[in-house]
Amino acid sequence: MRKISYVLLMTLAAFSACNTPSFKKGKNGLEYKIISDGKSRKIKTGDFMQIHVQQSYNTGKIDSVMNDSRTTTGPSIELMDSSSMPEAYFEVLSQLRKGDSLVLRILTDSAFAKQIESMPPFFKKGHYLTTTVKVLNIFTTRQEADSARTAEMAIAVKRDSVNSIATMQKDDKTLTEYFAKNKINAVKTPLGAYVEIIQPGTGNMIDTSSVVKTFYTGRNMKGIIFDSNTDSTKGPVEPLVVNLTNDPSLGITVIRGWQDCLKMLNKGAKAKFYIPSPLAYGSKAGGPELGPNSILFFDIEILDVMNRQQAVADRAAQIAASRIKQEKFMDSINKAKKLDTAQRK
Repeated sequence: MRKISYVLLMTLAAFSACNTPSFKKGKNGLEYKIISDGKSRKIKTGDFMQIHVQQSYNTGKIDSVMNDSRTTTGPSIELMDSSSMPEAYFEVLSQLRKGDSLVLRILTDSAFAKQIESMPPFFKKGHYLTTTVKVLNIFTTRQEADSARTAEMAIAVKRDSVNSIATMQKDDKTLTEYFAKNKINAVKTPLGAYVEIIQPGTGNMIDTSSVVKTFYTGRNMKGIIFDSNTDSTKGPVEPLVVNLTNDPSLGITVIRGWQDCLKMLNKGAKAKFYIPSPLAYGSKAGGPELGPNSILFFDIEILDVMNRQQAVADRAAQIAASRIKQEKFMDSINKAKKLDTAQRK
């Protein structure tokens, strides 16, 4: 059973102006308003609510929609349980009835007051995280909830398939026009991504037995960098170990577009990947730089291609190096403490 997560509730989107006076004060900086006809009974602890949720981040000038279940996952079915959500949210949700609409908002300052380091870098203090929830139905038994959930899953599978085909066709047209305009010679992969070889590599081609070390930089179609392991402002500058095998211990798995494109390369190759949104993050948003259905561009360098045995040995070496680094760090801390103690005597 999925629980309504704190982060989800904090990042849900609003469809009305942030400064409307009709918002009521909740606990811990939460503000809310409920649109209701007041005719049906309120939800009770132990009930299940079927809801649509929209997510966005408001700067005071524009709303960045993060997610909308109407166009992505479809409605979710959640257990009304005080142990699965913070008290402030439980108190508000307890007031809802079938057919109600709820708008929640909270300042980033309040939302991340206890864990400021976990606030995403594109969130700024003084901006609102807001939500709308539409209550489609309330179920009083788990059997009713499970039956509705099964029906929604069948609808979602059909919807995702239809949407993916349509989006792939649209993205492919966008990319081919981009290639023609910019005189780019890119090769189409089996799943429908594109690879532009900048520098050929050597040796065997990457396949499902490979574990690959890469440098990469990801951009949206406007050229804005959203991720990189060669730019210290985006995170640690170190190779990414990509696992294409069925052994989850050998490295991370990556989006389908990467998996498809990597098989066109070998060790030492440099290339650009052009990935349609269904082979990337689909209808999910990844922040201000990556809205729903974003086409992704990547600059890629293949540093090494390893088989399983080589990957296991490399993993062991990395763990050993990390342990030595940690031990040296702790030694330096202890030496500093001893020196400080000696100076105080």
